[in-house]
Amino acid sequence: MSNPRRRYRHYADLLVWGLAAVLAWILPAGAAAADESWQAQPYQLGQGLYFPQQSLRVGGYADIHFYSLDKHRAALSVEDLSLFLSRDIGTHWKLFSETELGDALVIDSQHATTKDANIDVERLYADYHTRSGITLRFGKFLTPVGQWNLVHADPLVWTVSRPLTTTGSFSRHASGAMLYGTVNLRQNDLDYWLFADDSKALAFTRSHNLAFTDYGASSTLRNDFQHAVGGQFLYHMLDDRLSLGASYVRYALKTPRQQYRLTGIDFGWSGRRVEFSGEGIWRTADSPQVPDEYGGYVQAVVPLPRHLYAVARYERYRNSLPSQWVTLRTFGIDYRPESGMSLKLEYREGNNNAALAPNGVLASIGVLF
Repeated sequence: MSNPRRRYRHYADLLVWGLAAVLAWILPAGAAAADESWQAQPYQLGQGLYFPQQSLRVGGYADIHFYSLDKHRAALSVEDLSLFLSRDIGTHWKLFSETELGDALVIDSQHATTKDANIDVERLYADYHTRSGITLRFGKFLTPVGQWNLVHADPLVWTVSRPLTTTGSFSRHASGAMLYGTVNLRQNDLDYWLFADDSKALAFTRSHNLAFTDYGASSTLRNDFQHAVGGQFLYHMLDDRLSLGASYVRYALKTPRQQYRLTGIDFGWSGRRVEFSGEGIWRTADSPQVPDEYGGYVQAVVPLPRHLYAVARYERYRNSLPSQWVTLRTFGIDYRPESGMSLKLEYREGNNNAALAPNGVLASIGVLF
């Protein structure tokens, strides 16, 4: 049983880091603009609130989830409350933070609880934009593997549930340094991300990188990096209607202590009547006793009248602990009345999936501020 005093001390440490980040950005801006008003530009949903005198943007997102899954009580969860802060410093530097309150309130047929609430510094980094178009990033950031992990906020993705392929085999966050940018190749854009992680030395808070993040997952396996090095390339073609990506990461996890190599591919294609996307990964371990982990998904989105979208996804994933194939089929409807707002309803069913992504109905309301 966890020590309550240690738990509250952890939350206090997180709050101190969050407040320090806010004060480091806000107070210099306030001092420099003592004779100026905090006049914000006109607000637009999903774009955040921008204060031009301070070069400061405040935004975030919130989502509420509902789950009715096999062998679980139906529950309503205030899943994420995230605050974004970004500030430009001169023409070269930009600071960004994302602080998230997760599982703030869970209500089921028997009780309401906040015992699973957690505060996490999801992202905290500084970007330096060089004159040559290359950007250097220092801090904690999203691991560049595939396309889902880089754009994972509920209002921005098509389904409530997250594919196992995007969460089962690597850490969703890295702490260290990254170099990224876009170059022109044969009259098309090539995006690149190259990073080095040293979470063992740089991680200043306890992370919440559970390997399988869906509600109902019984696995408590964590995917926290100790060290990692890798990168991703994403090539855009056909006036950006088609994108093809490839990733490679070599890394060590904290638990279990093991060296891994991960190779990934991804694609996205957008037509007038349908959108296709997919990702695949293959992870091997240095120890021959650890089974390979691999799999992938394909997803189709069809626009319907009145801001509705039909979504279907098929996924096959070979888990290593335990070593078995998991098959998932997801069908859903996404209603997007305006940019930055999403209401979703989906049904998920599969084979050998009870432990990682149980059958049932999921729904969410998400708003990007």
